Order: sequence, then structure tokens, then C-alpha cells
Amino acid sequence: MASIRLTDAAHHYRELSHQIAAWNWLQEQLTAQELEEFAELYRAAPPPKPSAPPSWLAPALKLIRHWEGCRLEAYRDLSNVPTVGYGTTRMQGRPVRMGDTITQAQAEELLTQDLLTLFGPGVLHLVPAARGWSSNRVAALVSFSYNVGLYSLETSTLRKRLLAGDDPDTVVREELPKWRHAGEAVVAGLERRRAAEVELFCGPTISAKGNPLKGVPYFSQRDSAVAGQAGRMCFSSSCAMLAAYMTPGALTGPNADDDYLRRVRQYGDTTEAPAQLKALASYGVRATFTQSADWADIERQINRGIPVPCGFLHHGTSAAPSGGGHWLLVIGYTDSAIIAHDPFGEMRVASGGYIGTKGAGLVYSRKHWGPRWLVEGPRSGWAIIAEP
Repeated sequence: MASIRLTDAAHHYRELSHQIAAWNWLQEQLTAQELEEFAELYRAAPPPKPSAPPSWLAPALKLIRHWEGCRLEAYRDLSNVPTVGYGTTRMQGRPVRMGDTITQAQAEELLTQDLLTLFGPGVLHLVPAARGWSSNRVAALVSFSYNVGLYSLETSTLRKRLLAGDDPDTVVREELPKWRHAGEAVVAGLERRRAAEVELFCGPTISAKGNPLKGVPYFSQRDSAVAGQAGRMCFSSSCAMLAAYMTPGALTGPNADDDYLRRVRQYGDTTEAPAQLKALASYGVRATFTQSADWADIERQINRGIPVPCGFLHHGTSAAPSGGGHWLLVIGYTDSAIIAHDPFGEMRVASGGYIGTKGAGLVYSRKHWGPRWLVEGPRSGWAIIAEP
């Protein structure tokens, strides 16, 4: 009888729209013991806590977003398959059709769900050892599989070697770069994507040239024989050191940065990045200028054996750096510092200003040099990124 009364009470309780009124009604209908039993039976369970996303998801999303790009109107990919968003080929249970459009939010959701429900679980199923791997290793294979398909991973020599127990780093370094074709053609973008996936999987590889880099020449801007330029050629001297290192024999002698400076002035003012890039190209150094560099970019370049010209603020304290832009050449790094050739000499990196004229192989702490370089926060550093 009690259970019938409680069930009937629950039915009426659910029909009443206001919970306070419903509870008052229950108190009139049930005994104290029945109220206690009712509360125990029908007490709302706490909402389940959302599970944390797998640790591989964030690095996989970052890599895939970068290499896929996002298009909100359907297009045909390199294999002529209708695609939308970040390389999505199916949505709403059907293949993407030409003419389909989505929002940016939908593109993000489609990509995330594809990784969580298909490609992440697919990689872990096809390569069981991956369950014990680091998040970056899993993310690299998720990115690879998202690009080539899980069937390609399933039938690949890459997977066969991993299942056979071969060293994963060796397998990935040897097998992933083979997947660079669209049909018979080698695609440069796929070569670069595979290199990024290998780097994410294996970690940065230190170049045989070491860290700090060996044999990077040092040029002082102070001894320039070009009238009126000694105080303003830090950008040119830093890039001249890069050019001399990347193309041995192209610039020689202690004042070779003057020769480089004259080359820059053929293309524009020495403070202009386009003029510097054209001058570098004339010495055979292909490079780009960025205002969104970060520590990872410096480390990646040094690991590849390439010095990095960086622009920063050298006036004021490191807590409040001020105008008066300056350039130096990063030739190495540690966990807490950069190692640099500073063409003007040795800087008081914490308080600003210079204390000496010898600027080769200086150690500037990340704590104090970082705020001068990343003035607007993470990924805001000025740098010249040269290609190998």
C-alpha cells in the first residue's frame, strides 16, 4: 500500500509545475515516514560530472587546425572529395555535398567530434600500444590518420612495424615521410605536415650543429665604416650573422656586416623587414618575418641548426620595457635562458641599457629578456625564421 501511495504521490508531484507548491501538497498527503521514503526514492541525483577530454585532444586539434585550414563552404580536396570545415567529409549522417555551408562553431564541433568518436578511438584500437604513449605521440598519429584515413593506417607498414614491436620513434621517422603524395605527385604541404607530425611524435631533434650552434660568426655594429649607420644597424648586423652562417663564404671578415648593409640598402631602409628578407634571399637564405613567434619557434630553429634574429625592446626595465627596438641573433637556448650574439654588446637585461661592447655568446635569462621580446604576451615575438 505504501508503495502505491508513493507512486501516486510521485505522479502528482511531477504534474505540479512549482516545486514548493508540490512539496507542500506532498506534506498534506503523506505521513512523516512516507515523506522520508519519498525523499529517498525521488531525490534528484547530482548531475554527472563532465569527463575531462583526453590529453591527446588539444595537441591533435592544434596540429590539424594548422594543416587543414578551415573553409566554411564545401570544396573539393586534393582527392576530389567534397569537404568542409577542417577537412570534414561527412556531416549529419551523410557525405558533404557541394553547396553545403557551416558556421565556424559548427566546424569546430565537427572536428572535435570526429576526433573524439572516430579517429582517436580508431588509433588506440589499431595500435594498442598507443594507450601507454604520451599525449603528443597519440596526437601525431591522430593527425596523420585524420589526413590519410584510418584504413590507410590499418593497412600501413607503419602499423605493421609498430605491432611487431619496432622502436616507435624509428618507425615514425622512417614511415610517416613516405605519405606525401596526392596521386603520383609529391605535395610540398604534405611533406611539411609529415615533418610536423614526426616532430610532435618524436620530440625536437637537436641538429648535429649543437646547442648553442657552433661556428656562428659575430659582427659588432659599433665598428661600422658606413657613415651614420653604426647606431642603427642592429637588424642588419643580426641578419648578416645569419647569412654568413647559412651560406659560408658569402660574407667574410670582421666588418662583413657592412657589405651586407650595403646590400640591404639596395632594397629599402635597414629597419624594414622586407628589405632584410630580400637581402637574405640574395645570399641564398629563404626566410619570413613574423610578429607572432614564441619560445617554441626559437627552440625549433636552433634544433634545426638555424640561428634566429629577434627584435625586442631594450630600454626601461624588463618589467616595463619601452621603445627603442633592438635586434640580436639567438644561437642557442637553455630551459631558463637564450644564448645570443648581441651586435651592440652586453645588455643589462633586467634594468636596461648596456654595460659592455663584447656581445658574443651572451646568456640572457628568459625571465628578463622574455618580457622584452614577448611584449604583447605569448606568440607576439618579432623574429626572422629562415628555412633550412
